[in-house]
Amino acid sequence: MVAMGVGCTAITVLITPTEIYAANAGDSRCVACLHNGSSKDLSIDHKPDNPEEKKRIEEAGGFVEENRVRGILNLSRSIGDCEYKSDKTLHPNKQMITALPEVMILKREEAKFLILACDGIWDCMTSQ
Repeated sequence: MVAMGVGCTAITVLITPTEIYAANAGDSRCVACLHNGSSKDLSIDHKPDNPEEKKRIEEAGGFVEENRVRGILNLSRSIGDCEYKSDKTLHPNKQMITALPEVMILKREEAKFLILACDGIWDCMTSQ
């Protein structure tokens, strides 16, 4: 049995000999620390007020209030949160909340190291 009110975000990285692939679903984040001392986000925080996310939410019959889906959930992509994915007429990627990850790619040689962390860190710190 799946607990209906439970969800989580996911950030994962695949490192090949030549590239870094970062896949994100939610508001966790991957940041590449570059050799020149700067940083580069390898993910976008999936928040309900992002224009593309808000469009999907509204097209699925939901709404964004106070930067939250239905005034409750403060992210727009996650694993779980099944009550936001229950419209059987919609493809999983068109539901109010989707688990479809967004993937970004960086040449491996550009990164010195990576930081993967959840929103608790990014709510109080910048990527830099």
